[in-house]
Amino acid sequence: MKINAIISIAVLALGLSAGAVFAQQNLIVNGGFESSGGGFQTFPGSWYIGPADNHSNYGVTNSTLSPDVAEQGTNYAYFRGSPNDGSQDCLGQTLTLTPGAQYVISYYMGTDGTTTNTHAEMWVAIGGSFGLDYSQDLLLTDYWPNSTNARPYQKFSNIYTATNPNPILAFHGVAGINGIAAPSSILVDNVSVTLLIPPLNVHFTKPNTLAFNWTSATAAYRLQTNSSFLTTNWVTMTNVPVTVGSSNQITLPAPAGNRFYRLTLP
Repeated sequence: MKINAIISIAVLALGLSAGAVFAQQNLIVNGGFESSGGGFQTFPGSWYIGPADNHSNYGVTNSTLSPDVAEQGTNYAYFRGSPNDGSQDCLGQTLTLTPGAQYVISYYMGTDGTTTNTHAEMWVAIGGSFGLDYSQDLLLTDYWPNSTNARPYQKFSNIYTATNPNPILAFHGVAGINGIAAPSSILVDNVSVTLLIPPLNVHFTKPNTLAFNWTSATAAYRLQTNSSFLTTNWVTMTNVPVTVGSSNQITLPAPAGNRFYRLTLP
């Protein structure tokens, strides 16, 4: 997986800033629930479900009457179940990640009415299980609206360092308990997982060297170089980055001609 944060030494010599962040592909399939065919306990795409043991009530729908609206697009997911045994309506998707790399996990949640004293709650977790197994899952968000009015969509965002290549991102929700029909739903929309690109920076150091820096919690990223931006002949540097403050750093001799540099993942 290549990261398009590229530096031309010729450009830097003119004093222009280095480092860039580019839009990345959403690794969630149908994160906006816009694919056709959604409905009660039906989530098109790569989503899979684990309904509550009883009084399950969730799915995909659309509406133009506020507050029953999508955060983006037309469709959204709703969670309105009211199990009486502590189970939840569960929705999950298996991801393909690079261990050691960092990712931005974001999603929007809101409600379409009162949730006061209904015990409406949504747990969002990522890990090796499709349950809330805290021995292997990381809790990202515990959303407990408890409001007399509908809550507008709120964006939740987390930076996650991958520890295994195929974790499950899961939503576990209830809108009520004890089998009593909930008056309102928790709404979910616009789920996204994208690769986090550290900006690549460089500065000249005496006597004639270049110091490359990027901020990352891990050393998974590698520096590559090429004599031309238009070819695919990128060479991965064998230099191991060292930690300087909160940054990873590699120091190289300054090249005689133009060189291009970028970060990559193994």
